[in-house]
This record gives sequence, structure tokens and C-alpha cells, in this order.
Amino acid sequence: MNAPCVEARRDHELEVLHDALGKEAGLILVVGESGVGKTHLLRQVASQHSVPWFITQCLAGTSSLDAVLEVLGVDAADADRRGAVLRGLERLGPIVLAVEDLQWADPETLRLVRFIAARIPSGVHLVVTCRPEATERGFLAERVTEVRLGPLDAGEVQAVAANHLDGHVLSPALAEELTRHSGGLPFAVLEFLRTIKPGSAVERDVRRALVETPPPVALRASLGIRMREVPESCRHVVRAAAVLTTAAPEYLLGTVAGLTGPTLTAAIDHALTTGLLHEQRPGLYDHRHTLARRAVLAMLPPDELRRLHRQAARALMAITPPPHARIAEHARRGGLLGTWLTHAELAPDHLVAAGNLMAAADQLTAMLQVSALPWTDRARIATKLGRTTLVDSNRWGDVIAVLGGVLAESDIAGVTRGRLRLALGLLLHDRAGDIRSGRRELCAAVSELDGDPGSIAWALSALAVPTHGGEPIAQQRVWMRQARSLVQETVDGSTRCAVRTNEARFRLATGELDPAPGAEAAGARAWLGQRQTFADVGTDRYSRAVVAAAQVRVAFAAADWATLEERLTRARVAAEGLPLVLAELDLIDGRHRLARGDVATGKGLLETVITRTSLGPLPLHAAAVAACPDAVHEHCLDVVRRKGLWAASGDLVIQVCTALMRADRVEDATQLADEFAEAVGDVNAPAAAAAAALVDAVVRPSVAAFQQAAAQYAALGWRYYECLAQEQLGGYLLTQGDAEHLTTIARNYDALGARGDGERCRGALRAAGHAAPRKRGRRGYNNKLSPRELEVAQLAAQGLTNREIAVQLNLSVSTIEDHITSTFRKLGVSSRRALGPLL
Repeated sequence: MNAPCVEARRDHELEVLHDALGKEAGLILVVGESGVGKTHLLRQVASQHSVPWFITQCLAGTSSLDAVLEVLGVDAADADRRGAVLRGLERLGPIVLAVEDLQWADPETLRLVRFIAARIPSGVHLVVTCRPEATERGFLAERVTEVRLGPLDAGEVQAVAANHLDGHVLSPALAEELTRHSGGLPFAVLEFLRTIKPGSAVERDVRRALVETPPPVALRASLGIRMREVPESCRHVVRAAAVLTTAAPEYLLGTVAGLTGPTLTAAIDHALTTGLLHEQRPGLYDHRHTLARRAVLAMLPPDELRRLHRQAARALMAITPPPHARIAEHARRGGLLGTWLTHAELAPDHLVAAGNLMAAADQLTAMLQVSALPWTDRARIATKLGRTTLVDSNRWGDVIAVLGGVLAESDIAGVTRGRLRLALGLLLHDRAGDIRSGRRELCAAVSELDGDPGSIAWALSALAVPTHGGEPIAQQRVWMRQARSLVQETVDGSTRCAVRTNEARFRLATGELDPAPGAEAAGARAWLGQRQTFADVGTDRYSRAVVAAAQVRVAFAAADWATLEERLTRARVAAEGLPLVLAELDLIDGRHRLARGDVATGKGLLETVITRTSLGPLPLHAAAVAACPDAVHEHCLDVVRRKGLWAASGDLVIQVCTALMRADRVEDATQLADEFAEAVGDVNAPAAAAAAALVDAVVRPSVAAFQQAAAQYAALGWRYYECLAQEQLGGYLLTQGDAEHLTTIARNYDALGARGDGERCRGALRAAGHAAPRKRGRRGYNNKLSPRELEVAQLAAQGLTNREIAVQLNLSVSTIEDHITSTFRKLGVSSRRALGPLL
């Protein structure tokens, strides 16, 4: 078990060894536990030392005497063998005689080494390596230098790993974990890293190695020999410590090992003295490292291993509070299925209560791998998994597949099946974005949940949220009333909270004021333009994603675009695996690209949103339809009318009324404007009120009406919407021959970075016969590339991405995109590959 660990810094130990070897003669003891790097240290010193080294190693169960005598040229049959040994040392000197692993020396070899140590001739150094317990045998020598090698700390382990992994530096947390599993011993560190190949998945592979690496044969053999040399009681506590897997107090080791009193204390003391156990912390005993524990477990017969696990489960059940996860694991390995089921279910319950939802989901998923469980137990566990995952997880897809599989195992209707359907339906509907399948499961759950009013209330309230589904709002009102009445019969806090949240979503969708906490309610308030700080809205992953998307939406409306792309990128990371939240981000991204003039990409994003949200969220669907060029509005408007979702559909109504007026359908536009104004007249939706003012100005145009709408958007802080209203005013003034206002708006758009919107204004000016304003501060190059465009084009032709070009030129990605688009247009190309020959 030598540890060729050149990366483990032993500067102090090397200095002490070199100083000792620089003296006339003496004994040097290199002491350290197995695998700490004693052999490597000797090899390192020997390679730098000018005198000859003679090295021999003691092996368990064999005599090393002949090897030592052979090195010194002494005949084993010599009557004066000891005298011959000293004469041989004097003849050969100056030399270094090194005897490794003295703990394995047979009595005769040990006596000879002790004899030499007490009479070391001048010019001779005797170097002995051994484990700490071997030093108790004692040496009578005047000049003794002792070098003790301790384990590596996390920083040193990190350096060892970096050297082995071609410079890849493990994260501090993983380095700490590797240190804990290896005990800081170089031998164990390298054993864990032995099969790891440098690459992008190093951290994942190291974590897997910590779990899967088997004990090496040499370690098993060494421990087997040492275990045979200790009393039976000592073997019992060593095995008990291996089964318990974590540092344990004396009484727990004794309970598992079946030992008490002085016998137990003596057994533990003996295990500590021989290095078979280690005191990790005061009063807590364990194996030195994970590989040693695995080696002991590998030596146990299967029936004995199961017996010890049963003992461990019973011992841990006596602890208050009981460690349910550990009890469950020991019960499973010991074949106690009933005990396992009880504690395996209690463990995730406690994790959920502590807020560790991811770990709870992992444990519940692991439980479902046990095929011997009856279906009712599997369905109950799967339901818990679904409800846990609904709160906080990033594995919706995997859990949905698991729940669907358990549901398919039985076709017997009942409350158990209904609860499982409810969990599956909520995941499909609210997380995976599969509204159709989710509503189908929720409806089926209601029909099976007779006798569980709380679960029925949860399902009905989810179905009742009018922003989802195709049902008329009258039906959804009935569902919400039923849910409110039924939820009074449950004491389940999470169910009551869910129904309350869905009630708030219902009220906010129709433009009512509701101060309910939570990310979804906060996001709904943002749609309405209600003041929202996004404080105290939940720290779980889903809540964080919803809030991030709402904040990006508010930033877009406020024309706070300087960091919008970075916010979008961060929000997309937070929303990974959440299709509906990603659709909201695509809406903002698409609108932003349209505003900047990237019509093709913006339109593509919006079309994707329209397809993805056909059954909800309908405010998101309506906003995408309103913003997407050439989108058909009629069906979406019919849905808004049937659902009564006017409060969050202002963009759609503005777009439809504007299109109707351009088509000279004044009566239809006026009728829709009046219908919208009446619908939002009494709601608490400042955004809808501003939209109603703008719609009224569109169908009954006047300078005052447009200015009033712009002022209302300004009061909301929606600067971009204010510009859109001012653009409508500019268009109205243009029909009367006044081009100045629209010219100013075009420049305002350019200042925001909305160059596409500015170009729309200039196009209207040119169509009316007015000279379109040129962008300030920019020289016109007509169809020639500007110096900056040429610079960007050359980098793009070299294969750099937009982001890489932006970093190199210290520009924003959106600016690079604008330059690329302009370059393509001027050169008449459609791909980067075509740029090279033209530059």
C-alpha cells in the first residue's frame, strides 16, 4: 500500500530527514499510519542522498532476517552473527540501512534491528519505517530522530488531485469530501482517483468513485492479517463500526457488537492501539477511511452482515429522535421490510419539514425501486414524491414518468388512486406545461377522491384558475366556489395554502386586488401593473424562476434594457425544465428582438410561445399574439371574451383596435374599445386602465387622449409602453401634416436601443413624404461597411460567436447582432461562411 504521492508537500519532514542524515550516525524512525506515504518519503530522500542505500521490507508472516544479513554480507550460520553484522556495517559505511514496515517483522528480525539501533557504527544511519503502534516496542539508541507523517489536509488533497487530473482543481466542497472519505491518506486519495480520466465530467466521476470504488486487494489482505492478530472482541467492534458507516459512540458500537462493560472498553482500546479504528472526534470511533470500512465489510459472510444490520437498526431505534434514514437503510439491508417501510417514509417527512426537499425526493424515489412493495404503499409513496417535487425540484420529467408508471400498475378506482392522479395532474399542469394532460388527470382525480374533501378542493381550485384551460369562466367560478367550501373541511396546511393561492390567481386574473403571498400571485400582480416588490415570495426553485421571469417582464416594460440580455440568461438558467416560465422569457426576448429590428428571430420566438401556450397561461398567449407580426387575433380575442380575461389582455385589444382602424372598420373598433373599457372600468389593474385610455385614443383620436394614455403608462414606470403611446400620437399628428413628434419618437427609440421601432417610425415618415431623421452621431456609409462592421465581419468570418466577438470588442451582444444583420444586408449574404471571400 505504498503511496507514490509526489504532490503531497512534506517540506518539513524532508528537512528533518536531511538534517538527521547529515550527522555522523544515528537511528531515524519514520512513523505514520498505513498509506500515509512513508515509503515515498524514503525514496525521495534516497534519490537526493550521496551515500548508498540498502532497503529491505518486512512482510507479514515471513522472516526478513536473511534479507538483512544478505545486504550486509553476513552468513546466517556465523556463530558470532551479531558481531559480523556490526563489522559488515563498518566495512560498508558510510551507508544507509532502511528497514520498512517494522510492524510486520518477525521476532528474530526485530531483535537484530534493535541490536543494530543500540550500536550504530560511525558513518551508518539506520532508517526504520513503521506504524505508530510499532514504536511501543522501543529502541535503545542515543541518537534517535523521529519523523511523524500525518494525514493531508483538504488543500493538500486538492493539490494531489489536481496533479493526478492534469491540473483540474476540484471544488473546495468536493476536496473536503474526498479528504473525509480518504482520511487524508495519499494512498486512499490516489485509489479513489485511479480510474478518473481528465475531462469535463471530472467532478461527477470523482463523486461516483467515492461511492463505488472497491477496497484494493492489498488493503483487504493487510486488514485480514491484522484482524486475525487481535482478540475476538476487538474484531466485533471493528465490524460493528464498519456496518454503522459513520462515527459512533462506545455504547452504540457495543450494542451492535454485543459487548458491554470492561470487555467493550478493552476491545475499543485495542482497536485504537492497532490502528483498526480511529477516534474521529472525542468519544466517536470509526474506520480511518472509507476503503478500510469497505474492506472489512467485504470480509463478512452475507448472513453475518445481515445480522449486524438488523442489530444496527434496532440499536438506532433506541435513539431520540430516531435517525429514520439510517434505520431504514439498516433495516433494508437486514431484511426487515416492515421496519424499513415505516422509517423510510418517516425520513423524507422529516426532510420536508426541515426544508430539504431535494433529499426527500431522492429518498422517496429510492423507495419506489423496491418492487416488493404492495401497490397501495407504492401509490402513497409516489403521491408524496409528487407533492414534494411540486414544491422544489428540477426533475419534473423524471418524477412524472415515475408517477405515471405507478398509476398504470392498477386500474382500481379509489381515494389512493385519486390522490396519485392529483399529484400527477398538478405536475403536468403547473410544472411540465402539459395543460391538456394535466387537466385530464385533475378531472379524473375529482371523480375518484370521494371522502377526501381537501384533495378535491385542491384539484378543483387548480382547474378553476381562468388563465388556463378552454372552459368558460362561469364553469370555473362554480369550481372555485366548490373548492372554497370543501377546503374548510381539511386541516392539511399545504392543501389550504394551495387552494388559497389558486383563489388569488383567480381573483387577480379578473382584475381584483389580492395580497396573497407567493411567486405566482406576485407574477399575476405584475401583469396588472399593480405595485410589486417581489419580496417574501418563496425561496424554492419554482418560485425563484417565476419571480425572475416577472422581474424581466417588468424591466422590459420599463425599458430598463442595459442588462436585459444578462437578466434573460440568468432567468433561463433558473427556469430550466419549466416550459411555461421559459415561454414567458421567450415572449420578452422575442419582443425585445423585434424592437431592436431582428424581426426573423423575434417572430420565431413569439410563434413558439403562441403554440406552447394555446391552453394557458392565456395572458402570456394573448401578449404573444398581440406582439407577433402577421398573427391572427380573432380566436385569441374570443377566448379573452369567453374567459373575461380583459384585465391582462390590454396589448391584444390595442393591437386589434389599431388594425381595425387601419382597415377603416371604425364601428368594429369602437365597439371593441367600449367593451374593453366597460370590462376594466372597475378592476384594480393600472396597466389595463392605461391600455383602455390608449384604445380610446386610437378609436377617438385626439392629442389630449393620446397624451393621457402616455401619462398613465409613465405613472406606472412603463417607459417603453409610454413610447408606444407617443408613437400612436406621432402617427395621428403625421396625418395632419405634423412630422416633428414622430421624428422625436424615432430618436427616443434609438436612444433606448429600439432601433427596429425607430426604423418603423422613419418608414412612416418616408411614406408620408417627409425626410426621415438620421441617427445622431453616426456617419452614413450607405451600402459600404463601416469600420466597426468590417471589424465584426472579419471576426465572424474567423468562426467567432457573437458572444465571443462582444467580449473581444467590449460591446454588448445585441450590438454585435445589429452589426452582423447590417453586414448581411449590405453584402447580400445570409451566412457567415459567405463573408470571407467578400472581405
